[in-house]
Amino acid sequence: MVDLDLETFKIKKKFITNDEVTQIVNWIDSVNHIGNDSNHHLTELSKVLNGKSFIFDISNTPLTNYITKFQSISDVSQEPLPDFIYDIIDRISKEFNFPKDNIFLQAVDMNKGGKINPHYDASFDGYINYKCNISVLSNDYNFFIDNDSINVEQTDLYGFEASLYKHWTNEFNSRRVFLSFGFIVPYNVTGRNENDPRVRLSQRIQKYFQQL
Repeated sequence: MVDLDLETFKIKKKFITNDEVTQIVNWIDSVNHIGNDSNHHLTELSKVLNGKSFIFDISNTPLTNYITKFQSISDVSQEPLPDFIYDIIDRISKEFNFPKDNIFLQAVDMNKGGKINPHYDASFDGYINYKCNISVLSNDYNFFIDNDSINVEQTDLYGFEASLYKHWTNEFNSRRVFLSFGFIVPYNVTGRNENDPRVRLSQRIQKYFQQL
């Protein structure tokens, strides 16, 4: 199917196969990370998640160390990742022409009735937190980014500047499993600069809400 390229997002239909869906769901079901779930930065988001969320600092750089402190509902997991995750990262990197210097992964398993409340993702001066999300297991749903609404189907990949655009969902009417790959990229990779109004807003959010 044809890709859609709009100002606020990009979507690639049928990015993963049905065999990969099974592989990913089996892996998610096997993850048994237990950690501190008292991240006050995400209290309101975690209340309505109605499921579990694991974050993996893949690159383990100062940038990803910083970002994952704010993106993780519980402790950052140190469990090893399966090889197929790295294969997916390579494919996403080629699809978006992104560097692989600073990457983290959030694996989420939500029960029916869960939702994502409106929010901006954490970022760092000079960089954008660009999210590449894969709908692994779910009924079709709408994902809202600023004034846009994306109709997402199972196996779709959709990417957007998560630190620049407010994003959210309505309640899900089924189980929802998704992988959210965070690429921390310099402004110029997505055609931005420090004078961009959305970048300036992101910087203000960092100043007032990203306090360790």
